[in-house]
Parts: sequence; C-alpha cells; structure tokens
Amino acid sequence: MPQPAVTVLMPVHNGERYLKEAIESILAQNFVDFEFLVIDDGSTDRSHQIAGSYGDPRIVLVANAENRGTVHVLNQGIALASGRYIARMDADDISLPDRLERQVRFMDEHPEVGVSGTGMRLIKNGKLRNIRTHAASDPELKIQLLFSPCFFHPTVIIRAELAKAQPYPGNLVYTQDYNYWTKLAPLTSFANLREVLLHFREHEGQISARKADMQVSNSRTLRADYLKRLISVASDEQLAIHHAIAENRTDINLPDAESWLRHLMEINRQTGVFSNEEFEREMSRRWWHCCKNNRKHGKKVAELYASSPLCRYYRPDFSKYLKFKLRHLIPL
Repeated sequence: MPQPAVTVLMPVHNGERYLKEAIESILAQNFVDFEFLVIDDGSTDRSHQIAGSYGDPRIVLVANAENRGTVHVLNQGIALASGRYIARMDADDISLPDRLERQVRFMDEHPEVGVSGTGMRLIKNGKLRNIRTHAASDPELKIQLLFSPCFFHPTVIIRAELAKAQPYPGNLVYTQDYNYWTKLAPLTSFANLREVLLHFREHEGQISARKADMQVSNSRTLRADYLKRLISVASDEQLAIHHAIAENRTDINLPDAESWLRHLMEINRQTGVFSNEEFEREMSRRWWHCCKNNRKHGKKVAELYASSPLCRYYRPDFSKYLKFKLRHLIPL
C-alpha cells in the first residue's frame, strides 16, 4: 500500500456526543490521500462503536484497553502514523472540506516549515461565534510563545519525520501543546494560515474547562522557562507582571506593565534574540491589550496608552480604538 500524504490523528475518550460530526468532516475532505487514525483511549461510552461503524478503508481504529491520557495517545499515534504529514483533529471539532488540501499544499510549497496551523471559528451552544487567528510568520510566532501558545492545537499539521524524532513531552500535562511548541521552536520554522479551516467547539466537558487551574500553573512554568531564552534572570515580581500581561488580566498595574514591556524591548535590542521589528510590534500590541482590558485607572487609561512610546509600533483597528477612547471619555 503506498504511503498516504497525511495521517489524520484523532484521539477520542468518551466523545460520543460529537464524534459522528467530527469523523464525517474528515471523510468529506476534498483531499482524499490520507489515513484516518482514530485512537479510542479506553472509552466507556459508544465512541468505539461509532468510529467502527464506517466502512471507509481510510479509517484505522485502534482501541486502548484503559485510558492512558492525551499525551500518551498523541505519541502512540505519531509512532503508528504512516503519512508524510500528521494532521491533528479533535473528536468534538469540525474540519472544513478544504482543510487538508490547503494545509498539504502549503507544507509542500514551504519545506522549511515543520509545523503550521490555521484560523478557526468557535462553536458555542451549537452556534457559530467569533473567528480567531494567530500571527502567520515564524518570527512572530516564536515571539508569541513568550506569552502563550502560537497555534490552535486542533488545526495543526506537522511533518511526520519531525514528530517521530521529537514526540510530545510527557511532563506538564493539560498544557501539552504549549509544551510542544516551546520544545520545537529552536528546531524548525513555524507558520499559520490565517484562513478559517476548522470549527472549534467549546463545551463544559473539555479539559480546558475541567483543569483550568492546572493549565494556568503549568503555562506559567513553561512561559517562565521560555522567557529565559531572552532574559536569563527575572525576579518574582517581574514574572508576576509578565504572567498578568500574558493572561489578559483586568487588574494589571499599567505603569508596571509598560515598564516591563519596554525592558523586554531593550534587552532584545541588545541581544538580537528575536527579530527587532516583529518584537517591537508584539510588545506594542501587548501594551494595547493591557490598556484596553483595564479600567481601574479610569479616564487616565487612554492617556497612559497614548503617552507611552510603546504605542508607536502597533496600530489597533480604528473602530476598536474609537470605542476604547469613548469608553474612557477622552475627547478625540
């Protein structure tokens, strides 16, 4: 049997509610040269029966006798995958029909890129909601990792050769994607397609809802470790400011946040760890979000924002900026 271009890797554990829709979104892809590796991780509901009810020969169904956890299943799937690329899929999401076609074409045309993702649109309470995208270029994505994951995990496609040589780390569970991207960042180039190729479902049963506290704690550990690539030593107070910025907190001390972001810019100018132009833009964008999300400074927020040199490098959407100024009653 010839090697397929793509292995679509989908772990499932007690996912019967949305599984049929997820599977059929892959079977309906315009791109047909794939194997669909579905790993049932010890489900006790009808997940196995649903996945096994299809007669499509591209489906490869593997059943684990007991629940081993997401990281184990992802690495199990990577070891079993026979495709040149491995595309992630979750059992409660929907891939749009041209997802694989667009992603495979992009990876074929950009051999330097080891991992890429796409934009996505949220499904909440059964309805399509807002669109979410990440930055597109490698320098921007590596800088974004200083604050948060740079891919939407279910949208990712990765070169199988890279994944097999560098499987998911087994530590810091519930943040396996952030952990993985920080591990791969020095090893390959990243990219994102800005177009929406997946609908991501939000619901109470997700790990992100059930393990939120652990996710926050583990993300802080990863963030602090990745930050060391730019700044070797950061105090507890500095890390607290950095985490507050990354988490989009609404109780940020804005002068402290501005001082920290300017400090990071100065260090990057000296060390050249990241592309300076992209780094300045990202610090400026973070400053905008700090001010936009924080109201405790009252009418002074817009003044604080505009008086900082940080506002030079990123321009928010005009309608959002207008709303921001009107909210704080600052004359235009």
